[in-house]
Amino acid sequence: MGSKTSWRRILIPATLALLANCRLSPWSKGVSSPEVGVPLAAFSASNGRYFPRFISQFFPGARAFAKAYPTLESARSDVVLIEVRQLNANDSRFNEANLSWSADGVYLGYEVLVDGFRKIMLKDLVGNYSRELQVIPKGSSDFLDGMVTKSVQSYNAGLRWSHDSTRFAFMSNGGIGDYNIYVGAIGAKEESLGNSHSKDGYATWSPVNNEIAFVSARSGNGDIYSLSLSDKKLVRLTSSDEVDIFPDWFPDGNGVVYASGDALHHNLNMVTRHNDVWREPYPLTEAGADHLRPTVSPDGKYVAFYAEDIAQSESMLRRWNLVVVPVASGKTYSLAELRTMIVARDVVIDLNTGPAWSPDSRKIFYVKHDVSVSNPIYAYDLFSGRSYLFSTNTRMNRDLLVSKLGILSFRAQIGAWDRVFVALTNQGVQIQTESHLPSKIHYLSM
Repeated sequence: MGSKTSWRRILIPATLALLANCRLSPWSKGVSSPEVGVPLAAFSASNGRYFPRFISQFFPGARAFAKAYPTLESARSDVVLIEVRQLNANDSRFNEANLSWSADGVYLGYEVLVDGFRKIMLKDLVGNYSRELQVIPKGSSDFLDGMVTKSVQSYNAGLRWSHDSTRFAFMSNGGIGDYNIYVGAIGAKEESLGNSHSKDGYATWSPVNNEIAFVSARSGNGDIYSLSLSDKKLVRLTSSDEVDIFPDWFPDGNGVVYASGDALHHNLNMVTRHNDVWREPYPLTEAGADHLRPTVSPDGKYVAFYAEDIAQSESMLRRWNLVVVPVASGKTYSLAELRTMIVARDVVIDLNTGPAWSPDSRKIFYVKHDVSVSNPIYAYDLFSGRSYLFSTNTRMNRDLLVSKLGILSFRAQIGAWDRVFVALTNQGVQIQTESHLPSKIHYLSM
């Protein structure tokens, strides 16, 4: 059990009961929680102690991992899958999808699909916090109802957290058909961003500012806007004739990458801000192919995205590759260049979450399109060129995301239903120290 090879095969399967509706932070020791303004305690890993207490409570395998890897130096070597658990019990007949982590890795949200309704569940891992979000129709006294029982066609999706991990933004039709952006908070009064009769969605929070970027059809097209929640200043960032979608912030809060195009072809564009003024967008990738769902590395140096495999265009099924490009001011990558910048071929495209970065910006997590082995999960080290297969014992995986503390979340099929799983890894920032990465990425050969 102590060897790295055997450890990566260890799974400790278990399920959880539904979380209780308590009010303590998992970081606390029976005292006040973040809901009443007490900041989260900082955690610093040391030899044999790699995870905060609430993670060790949820993942018993964390203690066995500490014994097998007694020093920080050994614990941060390789990419290790420590333990996999299903988030919720199997006793309900509904689908779960699209999990999102708060910036500090404490809270999480995911979507539940029941009889055509889509609602958002908020919780932490150990049951100290639980809440249900579903916007109710106009006329109610509250903007959000914690446990909605009315039969309305309510659609709530795309939860994204603020950089301070206490607030979140999401899209909802309010149970009446108008899609707008809403903002909620942990332990604070909720607020609406207004009632637009256009479709607003894909909200994403600035990593440093009290500001969101989102997609809106208010101009008659799909464009990217930014909204400062402090002074309600709204700025239109794009104004092309194409549909602009999937915005993602750079970590300094002064840049956004997004996809732009029509139903079949998209290229990636960049828009940046200097001295509080947004500049004109410029293309990151050449038009003429389909490039979707860009995600920025945590250090802001790279953008990962899905690129359609043109060589497979004769197939009835569209095939996708995973591409990673360095970001250089004003640089546009040609289609020929992009064909040499592939890090994984024939992957499952996940429009909910996009390619999943490790917190140290060194690894990319993805799902291989291989139904013969139920679409397995891989991690690829961009700078060593090494691939890691994760033996999760799950099937038809998708929607990958990695929390700051190194928990990989994803959804997989159990019978006829999609369920959310969480997997503890050694990839959290508390274990993987910041280091100067090599300048050259190991791309796959042509």
